[in-house]
Amino acid sequence: MILSRKLSAIFFIASIVMAFLLMMLLLVGNAGMGKVEGKALKMRHSSLLSIVECDGYTVVDVDNPWGEGLLQRYILVPEESGLPELLPEGTLMRTPVRRALLFSGVHTALFEELGVAEYIKAVCDAEYVYSKITAAAIAEGRVVDCGSSLDVNLERVAEASPDAIFVLPFENGGYGKLDRLRIPLVECADYMESSPLGCAEWVRFYGRLVGKGAEADSLFDAVCSEYEALSFVARRDASRPKLMCELKSSSAWYIPAGGSTMGRMYHDAGADYLFSSYEGTGSVPLSFEVVLDKAADADIWLMKYNSPLNKTCASLLAEYSGYSHFRPLKEGSVYACNTRMKRIFEESAFHPEILLKELVALFHPDIFPEYKPKYYERMR
Repeated sequence: MILSRKLSAIFFIASIVMAFLLMMLLLVGNAGMGKVEGKALKMRHSSLLSIVECDGYTVVDVDNPWGEGLLQRYILVPEESGLPELLPEGTLMRTPVRRALLFSGVHTALFEELGVAEYIKAVCDAEYVYSKITAAAIAEGRVVDCGSSLDVNLERVAEASPDAIFVLPFENGGYGKLDRLRIPLVECADYMESSPLGCAEWVRFYGRLVGKGAEADSLFDAVCSEYEALSFVARRDASRPKLMCELKSSSAWYIPAGGSTMGRMYHDAGADYLFSSYEGTGSVPLSFEVVLDKAADADIWLMKYNSPLNKTCASLLAEYSGYSHFRPLKEGSVYACNTRMKRIFEESAFHPEILLKELVALFHPDIFPEYKPKYYERMR
């Protein structure tokens, strides 16, 4: 009995000590991830990024798109500099990143535009890299194919020896085997921004990672000016065609939420987007019946698909006869983009003004009567 009491007392004291130590660790961690003193760059549209230039280093905070707090903090230190004392807590990255493993063709295209294609040393999902420059480098073995982003080949990662891995974060998702590597993971949450210009502003972060900060700022300024001018022109047109989009996939029809980058772009292009009331920044799965109820009488139908052959109205109906109930298919107002052949994702992520001009021309043909579509073609 006495022994039992002594053990209970020891356990109680140990619990208090452990709780105290845990609290101190949390306090230290929170202090390390606290406010940073320096020159904060004004973010014009991004709701997830903050960039602070300090003495000898730059701090980039990425907010968690799915909850409170930070998704990640990066400490960028130029490779030619010594490490400053008392760096804040975060993922240390020496810049420029000269050996990158990229998970997305979107970022492959951006590296090329920033003039650092040679920094791409490896990719995942190589079959979705449509850039001729990087595709040729993969075929010649100058860029390592690390397999699927869902099951990365670690031997090939080791062969590429990247300085950083540019991954695509998901809610409650981890990175499996990559978490065990001592390689910084750049969490590319740009696609979770709530506006096209918010997504495009991530070029300022990526530019600083590859030593092209000034060029990236100038690029973004030009993108903003063109996008805002196009949106202003579209808003002056009183007509707003009723818009539906995308295709049924298995049992669900995934449509961009009203707060997503595409939902916002449809609005900026002067359309009456029929699904704008759905909240969120991603896609919303709807039943065919719900889509039919809201969009049977739409004026225009936009869709994207990935196929070795272009779809036709006949092939669309062969896939699913229910499409016949939609007015745009009956009247020939379906516009489709085959992403296997058109680089709409790679080009529009950081150049939304290019896609916006095409949408304005589709929705308001009188504004740009001579415009030749780059991505969407009328389905025959």
